[in-house]
Amino acid sequence: MNTEGQQQPMLSRRRLFGIAGTVAATTVVGFNPATSGWVTAAEAASAPEMRSVPPLDGRLEMDDQTRAAHDHDQGNIVLGKTPNAVLFPGSVNDIQKMIRYCRENGIKVATNTGHNSVLGQTLVNGGLVINGRSLNTIHSIAPDGADVDGGVLWMDLIKAAVKVGLTPPAITGYTQLGIAGTLSIGGLGAITSNTVVSQADQIQQLEVVTGAGDLVTCSPTENSDLFLAMCAGQGQCGVITRATVNMVPAPERVRYYRAPYNDIPQFFTDIRTLLSRVDQADGFNWVASVNTAGLTGLVSLWAAVAYNLDSPPPSVDVLMRGCSATAHAAAPIDLPYLDYVFQVDTIVDTFRATQNWDGLVKPWFNAILPDSGVEGFVQELFPTLTGKDVTPTTFVLISPALRSGFTRPLFRVPDSGKWAWVCGILTNSMLPGPDEEFASKMLSRNYRWWTDVTSIGGKRYVEDAVPFNVADWKKHYGDETYATFAGWKKKFDPDGILAPGAGIF
Repeated sequence: MNTEGQQQPMLSRRRLFGIAGTVAATTVVGFNPATSGWVTAAEAASAPEMRSVPPLDGRLEMDDQTRAAHDHDQGNIVLGKTPNAVLFPGSVNDIQKMIRYCRENGIKVATNTGHNSVLGQTLVNGGLVINGRSLNTIHSIAPDGADVDGGVLWMDLIKAAVKVGLTPPAITGYTQLGIAGTLSIGGLGAITSNTVVSQADQIQQLEVVTGAGDLVTCSPTENSDLFLAMCAGQGQCGVITRATVNMVPAPERVRYYRAPYNDIPQFFTDIRTLLSRVDQADGFNWVASVNTAGLTGLVSLWAAVAYNLDSPPPSVDVLMRGCSATAHAAAPIDLPYLDYVFQVDTIVDTFRATQNWDGLVKPWFNAILPDSGVEGFVQELFPTLTGKDVTPTTFVLISPALRSGFTRPLFRVPDSGKWAWVCGILTNSMLPGPDEEFASKMLSRNYRWWTDVTSIGGKRYVEDAVPFNVADWKKHYGDETYATFAGWKKKFDPDGILAPGAGIF
């Protein structure tokens, strides 16, 4: 396992409610280059070298409690990267002003809409965190697209869109995620479609504040290099402040079938049969293997078809024709559309209430496998999974995605085959962390699995916790794409202040 330059877990920090001297929100008024620290109003008189922050519509705070709330992410692996200040922007102008200010003063900047990364990607040690959730307006929703702020949650957009008979075409399994955040890593639709999967490919236009502090509108035809740099670009070149998201008609209901398999070859025979007629009138809209609470069988077929009440789906015998008796025996589950797409949210909310979900250590693994190698990979790996790999709160996913639907160059997928296969083993610890020994073993496991994935032509989906150094990133992107990415970084973030947590450059 490579170690030079890669992210290392930091497993000691002051807990959020155990900080001595925690006070109410403390507003920042300037930065002192002599001490490389932010200055409050009470300290300004004794800091003659202070460079005043520009007037803001929102808040810039540096009290211990606010900083501690931003010194860890959902993974609870990389800990203690405490920012010196946190911006709660009241406008896009605030973001523009503060990025310019940080550039002038050599201050690193991280942005998040809920610190949902799992290996410190959205953290910064000693710099500024921009908490984008305070910009969360849905400006409009229409059949030709929804205009939304980057801090809007997918859940809120889905709810608002369904009221007017629309929905985003690609929906993540868990929807309480900021739109800017998922677009920054690419965004995988994981519950409604095998043919429309990449959220980054369902964006018409972005508004971005670059690392130079410029406010730029970009699309596939306007400022296209910035647009491509932002789609799955991990926030390296700018901050997404607004997006125009594709919309499609929303169905009224979803009927789905679940069936556990212990015979992996039979599962792949059945799912490939179903995949051959996906989106046809007599087929499903989405087929996958999903285990939502530990393994029930090595794999578990999930096959869903969306419909309206005036046009019910075919019978199970028609939908499952050509498949094994295991598939035919699956019982239907019928749900209203919103209940269906929010199922993972419901499960996670239950875990949050009963299992201390937010405190669990989450060494997640996500890969995108080539069609030619997926079955062998699953047959070799899944029988070896242990109770530490798959705990009662672990999600395991194997889902085919139409490879031609991924057109953004920084969203890396295998380079051959009609289908690419998302394989996620979202391991969670049994008990809340930190747990240095568990995290270290799981990170080593993930790197080993990533090595196996690359040996068959697979790629990493960067939502996960695989410790990378620069050489690993170059291997992930390939020499040509990495060089292009590095050029975009230099152009749009000339002083390299943005998103240091990923360690790409």
